[in-house]
Amino acid sequence: MSIDYYLPILIPSILILFSSILILFMDNGISTNRFKNSVLLSSISVGISLIILIYFWAAGFVKYTLFSNSLLIDVPGYFFSITAFSIGILAILLSKDHLESWRNRSSMLSLMLLTLLGLLYMSFADSIVIILTTWAISSAASYAITMLRKDYMSVDAGVKYLIMGLVSSSIMIIGFASYLISTDSLVFTTSVIYPNLFFFAISFISIAFLFKMGAFPFQAWLPDVYTYADRISVAFISSVGKLVGIIPLFRVVYLSDPNVVELTIFIIVSIASMIVGNITAFSRRDIAAILSFSSITQIGYILIGFAMFTISPAIAIVGILVQSLAYGIAQVGLFGIVSHVEKITGTSDISALRGISSQDKLLAFAIVILILSLLGIPPIFGFWGKLFLFESSFTYPWLTIIAVLNSAISAGYYVPIVREVFREGEFALSKSSERDIAIVSAILSILLGIVIPLIFQILVSQVG
Repeated sequence: MSIDYYLPILIPSILILFSSILILFMDNGISTNRFKNSVLLSSISVGISLIILIYFWAAGFVKYTLFSNSLLIDVPGYFFSITAFSIGILAILLSKDHLESWRNRSSMLSLMLLTLLGLLYMSFADSIVIILTTWAISSAASYAITMLRKDYMSVDAGVKYLIMGLVSSSIMIIGFASYLISTDSLVFTTSVIYPNLFFFAISFISIAFLFKMGAFPFQAWLPDVYTYADRISVAFISSVGKLVGIIPLFRVVYLSDPNVVELTIFIIVSIASMIVGNITAFSRRDIAAILSFSSITQIGYILIGFAMFTISPAIAIVGILVQSLAYGIAQVGLFGIVSHVEKITGTSDISALRGISSQDKLLAFAIVILILSLLGIPPIFGFWGKLFLFESSFTYPWLTIIAVLNSAISAGYYVPIVREVFREGEFALSKSSERDIAIVSAILSILLGIVIPLIFQILVSQVG
């Protein structure tokens, strides 16, 4: 095979790996210029990698395997890796001002890059070995990122996250060991030797990754991490970190033999996540807490796509891909806003948003757009993700109705956030990287909302 076919993987790998090492030597934790150069290098590396992936996808480098069938270069892989890098570059730029006072700021940037490196390989994984190794890289980095601020609350939240991660990793190993025995293959396959053991394997693998995604009833770690850890760390964990659960679960289900066991698991967990996330979010007034519990509901929507793999595979897959990107962009922007508002007002209570509409119209614009994206209001990007997911479930109209009702109910805690923005109050206009990236995220949500319906049929045909 020509070396050209390896370039979509090799070029981003080299750029990200060497950048993650180089920035540790570039920044001494004191010089502001060195840190700015580190951020610039990280952003350029991720940006070039993003362009490379888009180019090779557009050039038709799809549907072939690499490294003894360990990687499958396909459309979902391109989309997921592009999603990870797009959200990643937003998170890196978001952290520029916030990390400047940290002594270990170069470690934060390096860990972000290593997480993205793991997600690159995970996006194209066609082997148990690839999933296990990339999971180790990305998960270990995400645990460290949570605790890197080293204050009591961040460490406490990070330890809980780590313990849940160890539990999920143990379950995942049992699942993959059973998968190997039931299929006699390290590569994902539809050829099953022991069906009952295969059902057991898929169940354990699903539970392991649902832990990482924060779906009900495996979300015990999530509220504390999202509420108490450093805001910039959470901006990364709640967006890029979610992909560490979504992508490997997608690869296993997508490349294996979807069955009634998976359908049942995902439908039950999806409905429970939507309901529990909505109920708990209603009782919160802290913005970070609202976003943490609403993320459980958002995962519930994504799981509809997993449940519909056997029913409407093409639309379900596109729905998962689009919603993952829409959700990630919104989360980065909103937690950036929480960080920005908290620095100005000293609190992340919903009342801290008062006066923004009169004092900082661009920030008010960003908050409204990103909240409406999570709510699923057309034509913002988040609407199309939900629409495709709901459309894939039309064979089960009762599931569609439950999903639509939960989406409508979520307005009960999303709309008050928007309402507070337009209430009278005192809010000091201030510039920061968090504010700037929140505005960029809002603009991206609008632009992608315009573009995605135009290329929907192309995505469906390529996935199909």
